[in-house]
Amino acid sequence: SERRGPLYLALADAIAEDVSAEELSAGDRLPTQRELASALDIALTTVTRGYAEAERRGLIRGEVGRGTYVRGGARPAGARGNGSSVGHGGAPQEPSIADFRINSLLPSPYGSELLASAARMASTGEVGTLLDYQPIGGTKGQRAAGASWMERVGLDVSADRVLVTGGAQHAMAVTFATLTDPGDTVLTEEFTYFGMRSLASLIHIKLNGLPMDEEGLRPDALARACAAGKAKALYTMPTLQNPTATTMSEERRKEIAAIADEHGLPIVEDDSYGFLLPNLKPLSAYSSNAYYLCGTSKSLAAGLRIGFLAPPDGTTSRLEGAICSTIWMASPFMANLAAEWIFDGTADRVMEWKRKELAARQETAQSILREHDYQSHPASPHGVLWLPESWTTADFVTQAAMRAVRVSPVEEFVTSQTAHRNAVRICLGPVPNRTVLERGLTTLSQLAAEPPRAFEAVV
Repeated sequence: SERRGPLYLALADAIAEDVSAEELSAGDRLPTQRELASALDIALTTVTRGYAEAERRGLIRGEVGRGTYVRGGARPAGARGNGSSVGHGGAPQEPSIADFRINSLLPSPYGSELLASAARMASTGEVGTLLDYQPIGGTKGQRAAGASWMERVGLDVSADRVLVTGGAQHAMAVTFATLTDPGDTVLTEEFTYFGMRSLASLIHIKLNGLPMDEEGLRPDALARACAAGKAKALYTMPTLQNPTATTMSEERRKEIAAIADEHGLPIVEDDSYGFLLPNLKPLSAYSSNAYYLCGTSKSLAAGLRIGFLAPPDGTTSRLEGAICSTIWMASPFMANLAAEWIFDGTADRVMEWKRKELAARQETAQSILREHDYQSHPASPHGVLWLPESWTTADFVTQAAMRAVRVSPVEEFVTSQTAHRNAVRICLGPVPNRTVLERGLTTLSQLAAEPPRAFEAVV
């Protein structure tokens, strides 16, 4: 009753979530359709359609005369080839490594459904629409999908102002290639997304990391930097900032936007994680000089590689030139697929599942790391573990790896000399299930509580 959309889809989604949470395991028998219909007080036909949908997704199988069972191939959330192996009896074993480095969560419960949707598009779509050159900034339908996507997080943008890119990272590249020249300075938070650091190195711009507090970028620091008059733009991630997970309040967003607008400083807002807090309006909603970008990699699937960019009025033609100079156009097949999922509700269902799955994983992280200085947010897919003084980041990363746990050193995100502290970023999505999640986090907790151990140097 608390779910949106048709009841039969809600039933299939509930089965997918229980498989992900390992509350349902391979071989478990589900209630008969009549039993479930009676227990939930819904129509038998609704249960029949729900079971059929779950079977279409590869989650369950019906056996005539025996009942309905969870399939052996149904994998928990995020399951993939991540160091896993197959035992002598043919049963898949847990992966040997808990890798917390890549900020990704594969929507495995929807895998069969998403692949089937892609196959239908490939088999029924027109060759020219899917494989030929398309408008550089996207077709009308693709741009309309981008506008609809932004509307979900409270940003009112007309479709003709939306540009379709090859992912959010590509949207960043074309934006800064348009806004800056080599040697220019861009303001960021003192800890910032590694992709921004690598982009700055590629196009030869300088990053000036500004102090942060519990809400992210500090307004007083931004005002001082603007008064110095050397910056060309501000790059910021106001929602679930990567890596710190800090999130600006509405009041903070208004204050940051007002300072930037007063000084004529363009804002480049990376809202990659905005879908996890959809009721919080983007910073761009409060500025007339903002470049808003988001993508499908975090919210749907990394392999989709579609981004949406909403620049200020009057700037789209210059950005189209940058798109043309880099990839010419986003993949028509992937852009059409993303648009279809946005319009038919598939994207909403996947994002809702991700919100619930990541919240559950974050709750686990908060519990296991409660004795340590772990900084995150209840909705965040990542967090920072600040290390005791006895540890250096390099030693902690190395010794964690010796215990089959991989984490990212905080140095990968530092843009200010004064920001350095020993810490690691932990991404909760890439591990294949919650069992591996708990094991890896417990290892990190135990390691942080111990003094560093001497180990042999490599000669």
